[in-house]
Amino acid sequence: MSDTVKWTHSLSPPQLRPNEIHVWLKSLVIEAPTQSLLHSYLSADEKQRAARFHFERDRIRFIAARGTVRTLLSLYLRKQPGELQFHLEQQGKPALAPESAGRSLSFNLSHSDDVAVFAFGWNRNIGVDIERIRAGVEHVDIARCHFSAGEIRSLASLPPENRIRGFFYCWTRKEAYIKASGRGLQIPLDSFDVNLEPGTPACFLRGVDPSWRIVGFEADQQYPAALVYDGLPADLRFLTLDQ
Repeated sequence: MSDTVKWTHSLSPPQLRPNEIHVWLKSLVIEAPTQSLLHSYLSADEKQRAARFHFERDRIRFIAARGTVRTLLSLYLRKQPGELQFHLEQQGKPALAPESAGRSLSFNLSHSDDVAVFAFGWNRNIGVDIERIRAGVEHVDIARCHFSAGEIRSLASLPPENRIRGFFYCWTRKEAYIKASGRGLQIPLDSFDVNLEPGTPACFLRGVDPSWRIVGFEADQQYPAALVYDGLPADLRFLTLDQ
């Protein structure tokens, strides 16, 4: 298991203190009225992107994820969701534009199938990743292409019934770090090591500056996830908009 967390239901964010990071969980399955409301929050560019999805389910997931991050940011910053402006940093990481007066509020989001996670903190670099465990994934071949030699050995040493889960633990932890760093694929995935054994807290093993911190958690047993951030240890709050 990843680190055990307790999700607290809340309809709006509690105060985000300087020493805290808030992680939110949200289902992307939404009713038509909610879809319409969240769509109204999107920018013209986001609405155009939504319209280009071939499958309706993918369009709804996009609207739900983008509309939700705007909703949460607006509550933290006390602005209207549609007022918020974003820009892409050097390696494509989304961030609030300076004119949204939120440069010091960092955020990141990730979704897999119908589940999304969002992370928020002040004056930090943050990355989050979630994946649904899929039994049909060619995890051995993917690991050989992207994992380090040490991670490949760790994966092979797991009991066969734990290897799929171990693979996704490793993948989410590596992706969360890549996203938090803001350097994207400039960091080769095999240039650093994370642990992947079920039942042990997430940690970096090699190739990462000590200022980076990592936490593994789960939306449920089918959705492992990871949070990476820099700076002093943060108090983490795990919140959900869903009952």
